[in-house]
Amino acid sequence: MSNEITLDIRQCKPGMKVSEEIINNFGAILVHKYTILDDYTVNKLMNFGIEKVKVYEDYEPKTKNDMEVNIVYEEKVNEFKTIIKDIGIGKKLDTLKVQNIVRELNDSFTSINEIITNLKSNRAIDEYTYSHSLNVSLLCSLIGNWLGLSPAQKRTLSYCGLLHDIGKSKIPPEILDKPGPLTPSEYEEMKKHSIFGYKILEGNIAISKDIMMAVLMHHEREDGSGYPFGLKGDKISFYAKVTAIADVFDAMTSDRVYKKRQTCFDVFEMFESEYLTKCDANILLTFLSRVASYYIGSNVRLSDGSYGEIVFINQKAISKPIIRLEDSRIVDLSMEKELQIEEVL
Repeated sequence: MSNEITLDIRQCKPGMKVSEEIINNFGAILVHKYTILDDYTVNKLMNFGIEKVKVYEDYEPKTKNDMEVNIVYEEKVNEFKTIIKDIGIGKKLDTLKVQNIVRELNDSFTSINEIITNLKSNRAIDEYTYSHSLNVSLLCSLIGNWLGLSPAQKRTLSYCGLLHDIGKSKIPPEILDKPGPLTPSEYEEMKKHSIFGYKILEGNIAISKDIMMAVLMHHEREDGSGYPFGLKGDKISFYAKVTAIADVFDAMTSDRVYKKRQTCFDVFEMFESEYLTKCDANILLTFLSRVASYYIGSNVRLSDGSYGEIVFINQKAISKPIIRLEDSRIVDLSMEKELQIEEVL
């Protein structure tokens, strides 16, 4: 690692790597150590009155705009749609196209802001199957970074996320695209997608066993309540455990044909109340802590119609942040049981 230098916030450039945690006046972590700065993060720090930032001296300048990132994303959605439809009519998986999608996604989306902003974008509901796979790939890579994994492991996670639902290419469209809840028999058919996905990848020398196991096991749960085998704990692939968290988060925060998206804080609450025993606790808590800290500084609308800004995330109640209202009053949502976040603006 290169030498550390202290810069005025106005001297900070996209591509610089932060060398220590940056904390606001409430004690909340605004930016974690080793974060790569982008325009969004620099502006966020300026808005919080941060004047000095410690960064590593060496850095690679980042020059791109949101439009370029969006264009790449839409291109990759269309390419992945072609891959899925080809498999649906019996063609083999085009691994070169898959590699290209993963490489270009990782080259284009290099910060949490780019990924979260993309997740929040309104996309065509009938494109969900394809955009969801790209989103899970991006989230898997992000989690891998937060867990301190090697570049090779993060790349494997990107493939796991992209391919995790590939078996849905074998699910009848009337079930996959049904505009309402599935019947018990339809749900049993849908659950077969993880096995179908494994069979699609089986024998492909370009696909590692880790990726195949993630595709097969991403619906398994730590307590044995998942499928297709009801596996528990260390019987579940590590890559499947990461993929499972990314899968659930994107699914719950996306519009579906039969269900509106939930706010990220609704999903955080669900994770805290229902999933600490279903998902790997270490991976889940790392994910919740890091992704929630991104929202510090975000403006929100509360269920009583008031507006405010998130100023602190309590790590013991991530879904219930502390809000500074427009009139400067401070509200701790963990103490105000009737009040909740209706919208992140």
